[in-house]
Amino acid sequence: MATGKHIYPHPKFPTKETVGLNLHETKNLKATIYRGKGEIIEDTIIYKSDNPEIVSIDDQGNVTAHKEGYTEITAYGRGKTARLGLEVFSVPRGIKGFTAHRGVRKLAPENTMAAFKLAGEYGFDYIETDIQVTKDKKLVLFHDNTLKRMYGLADKHICDYTLDELKQLKLTGGNGLKTYPDEKIVTFEEYLAYMSTISSKPMIELKDPTLSDENKDQLAVIKNMIDHYGLASKARVTSAILDNIEAYEAINEESTLAYIVEDPAFDDLELLQKHHFLFSIKYEAANKDFLQKVIDSGLEVDIWIINDKKTAKALLKWPITSMTSDLVVFDH
Repeated sequence: MATGKHIYPHPKFPTKETVGLNLHETKNLKATIYRGKGEIIEDTIIYKSDNPEIVSIDDQGNVTAHKEGYTEITAYGRGKTARLGLEVFSVPRGIKGFTAHRGVRKLAPENTMAAFKLAGEYGFDYIETDIQVTKDKKLVLFHDNTLKRMYGLADKHICDYTLDELKQLKLTGGNGLKTYPDEKIVTFEEYLAYMSTISSKPMIELKDPTLSDENKDQLAVIKNMIDHYGLASKARVTSAILDNIEAYEAINEESTLAYIVEDPAFDDLELLQKHHFLFSIKYEAANKDFLQKVIDSGLEVDIWIINDKKTAKALLKWPITSMTSDLVVFDH
């Protein structure tokens, strides 16, 4: 029977991509040694930072960012080596605004109180959400057209259920389910009640297409709720459906209105100026020259979705007012 040396693969980090870190952030990047077929070898791994002034790393793989720059960390184990690139970015507050997309939806199920409260704790400037209308004409916060992704119910819609029925449903999708297993659908009023207690401002998307026709009467309910909680002057009311935002404009008094666009060919500055709309544009569709025209005309620009620190850093120099993210991309 032939025998030979055991060949142990290199220690592997949790990702092969360069890791972006906030200034002063600590993240665990513990490496693992595999024997093969996924078997993990429990063994001592020695870590080293190429530049401890940029990042330091302890013997448990906890990396701490100290100043901006790029460096690499090395893991040694069983005579093998793995390397991982680290880039530290400082994305300070105060230059641009930051909006939490459906709350901090990378850490907790989107549009839940857990996601909203995380956004409030991190101090986002705005916390974005989506309004839809239930079967019994109640306002709840939900993004998708169907309940498949978040509740596992294909071909079912918010309008197929009463509020009480929706409150009985158990989330099956979204991030952070193990940490937040008992989150329920949130009413618009629950969201506003929370928003009235924190410094973050509401960003409210009129998601439901019926809000400009058969449920148009709900726009007054939305406005009155915003007024009741003293948030009218702080709120951004948005929609990708022009009819929705124009219908709300007819009753609006204090809130900033925003038109959401993801068409790279959009260049209707006259429309934005006529209604004094904030321009909310998808990052991949954004034309920097057009954004400059929007800003120069005295309007605001929000760009979405920005989920990496390197892009967020670059956007600090762009002609925008704020950026929307699923996670925390600024220094904290």
